[in-house]
Amino acid sequence: MLASTLKQRLHDRQYTIGPFLSSVYWAGYLEIFQQTGMHYAVLDLEHGPCSLRDAEELCRTARLLGFPLLIRPEGCVFHLLRKYLDMGPAGFLIPWTETPEQIATLRDALFTPTRGRRGPGGPSIEHNRSLDRAGWDDVEDNLFVAIQIESPAGIERLTDLAGEPWIDAVMLGPYDLSLNLGLAGQLGHPDLVRAIDGVRDGAAAVGKPCGMVMGRPQQARFWRDRGFPLALIPDPAYLVRQHLLGFIAGIEAAGESAAP
Repeated sequence: MLASTLKQRLHDRQYTIGPFLSSVYWAGYLEIFQQTGMHYAVLDLEHGPCSLRDAEELCRTARLLGFPLLIRPEGCVFHLLRKYLDMGPAGFLIPWTETPEQIATLRDALFTPTRGRRGPGGPSIEHNRSLDRAGWDDVEDNLFVAIQIESPAGIERLTDLAGEPWIDAVMLGPYDLSLNLGLAGQLGHPDLVRAIDGVRDGAAAVGKPCGMVMGRPQQARFWRDRGFPLALIPDPAYLVRQHLLGFIAGIEAAGESAAP
């Protein structure tokens, strides 16, 4: 149900990988992700142009497939989070997490009273087993919630931010973190790597797995070996571009070797 399989994988310390959906919102991608061994996906509403209607259809398709689809919202804003939960995602990835006030807002938006302030509704309510307390407990216990650390302020307060028992994981935002450290795009810079390792260690101190955004298999191996069991890979458009670059290079190399 919802993110139960994703939560269990990370609880069992299994390597877990999923892609962004940032630019093209075809529901068939969810089937492809599942068939190729992905374990979850993140629908990116922070930067992407997805409509609310498309988000709801993607969330419903994901539920029918039993494939966890998280939403990354524009920010940790109460009315946005409530609305997106009504669309029926498996949980959230919260960008630019920096303050205890954001965690309080997130809690209020995730949970119905008395734990929070959410008044639910919307199309996904038909997915509920029931609308009594046990029914809402089923939903709330199976949401996956990750906070994304992208700034020095987030690093400084990490253990307090990630310490809530209902927060499942910590995710890096390496590019924005590089900007905020004055290291724009220098993703291999020792100071950035040291800061990222510090986030991993802070997450481990409160018993949470740490995830990393990565664009290439070599990066995935590097960060996996450094103790990051949760991988977030690029949107299909990026993956198509990388595949086509390699495909065209292969065709050109084959043509050159066949030339007299």
